[in-house]
Amino acid sequence: MTSLLCAPLLLLACAGPSDESGQSADAARDEMIAAPGDNSGNPAAGTRPSGQPDLVTVEGRIAKGVECLTLKTPDGETWAFNAGEADFGPGDYVEIIGEVADASFCQQRTGTLIPRRIEAKSPPARDRDPARAGGLAVTGEYVRGNWVAKGLNADCARPDFAVSANSRGMSIIETRVNGYPETGVVDVGPTPALQWDEPLPTLPIETRGPDGLAVMPAADGEVVTLAGHRIDGDGVVFVKCAD
Repeated sequence: MTSLLCAPLLLLACAGPSDESGQSADAARDEMIAAPGDNSGNPAAGTRPSGQPDLVTVEGRIAKGVECLTLKTPDGETWAFNAGEADFGPGDYVEIIGEVADASFCQQRTGTLIPRRIEAKSPPARDRDPARAGGLAVTGEYVRGNWVAKGLNADCARPDFAVSANSRGMSIIETRVNGYPETGVVDVGPTPALQWDEPLPTLPIETRGPDGLAVMPAADGEVVTLAGHRIDGDGVVFVKCAD
């Protein structure tokens, strides 16, 4: 779904060279910018930058903010924006092309966007959508056990990795990374991931309930192999072996 926007601040630019009174669109636009209070009903109004627009393209998942909607990118940035009449809302993953506002009523995060266009996009693997995990959280209990890559060649007699608890209750993974034996920690905190003692990239993980675990590529794009499986693209899903 694509939405081309002509938000209240952009109406004059969309309307053409002049209005019915003969006033130029540029003059009317400048008059609107000078009196942002006229749009107090729209929290994102009155924020159009003067001069040359600073257009950016960002993508992420929409959430409800304090004053406006927000867009959280997979890299952790949060932009505020107003969707206007666009048919998108919290939970949708979209791409926004818009202007960066010099000032904003939204008072939130990286900045405020005045959208020119909003389009639905397929989320990348590193986007943390709870729906992808079936509502299941990554916990120590969930990750502990023997795991094999999902597929016809899965063999629980030869698991790809094993996760167990150490004396301090931490979840420890034993496997092969890039062909070498490695021991690491399974972080089950707010940003679940596989972390290693060696200078290897952290690999984000997500549940694929009720018995799956997706291992996804590192944020910096470095590709590694985990138990012989190349971790790239949308990652590799492993399934837990029965006890």
